[in-house]
Amino acid sequence: MGWSGIILPMFISKSGIATILRIIILILITALGLNACTASQPLGPETAQRLVTNAWQTNQHIVWEIEWPAAPTGGPLTVETWRVNEGYRYEILEATAPALVGQTLVFDGQTAWQFNRFDPGPPLLLASPALSPVSDAFTVIDALVTTRPIAANEAEVRLIHGPAQKILLAFENNESLTFWIDQESGLPSRIVFSRRGDEARLEARSLEPLPDPPVGLFEVNR
Repeated sequence: MGWSGIILPMFISKSGIATILRIIILILITALGLNACTASQPLGPETAQRLVTNAWQTNQHIVWEIEWPAAPTGGPLTVETWRVNEGYRYEILEATAPALVGQTLVFDGQTAWQFNRFDPGPPLLLASPALSPVSDAFTVIDALVTTRPIAANEAEVRLIHGPAQKILLAFENNESLTFWIDQESGLPSRIVFSRRGDEARLEARSLEPLPDPPVGLFEVNR
């Protein structure tokens, strides 16, 4: 008995078998295409820094999955973020530490508040906007984005969100920052940083530009 007779029911015709095999081949080609990429090419450090800065500072609504083994609280977490000019809102959706779930930071550009969406208690007025470990990770990215790289390269890749431009910035002391910029939205869909021997990975679960912020975005206890 041939290979096709072992795998496929005997009553399928030869033409049916051929059709099924073509479908399997197309599926394999598509799967391979998801990880297809071009070879890395050198990119001017100033150009690379400008592209990464624009992607990071654009008004955006992104749900991030953060893997940071050395985070102050430890363990992976998921946070929903809104960034509008100088203001932002972070809401922790999932975390290994139960006390973090629901914790929210609202900063309108001048005043920062922290509260838990599931707790009706009064919000906490903060001297400076911070929601660890989310703000810790973003502070590292902010610092690297504003540091001039000594070298950079780029490559065209394909992620689950679609085609992306992968930009790697290399700094002194073996530090690096890599952005995968979604070609359709211009937003970062993946970020990896390495700094002082510490490495973290941020993966966008969902992402969209935010040209018109929702009403009440910076209201507390909401």
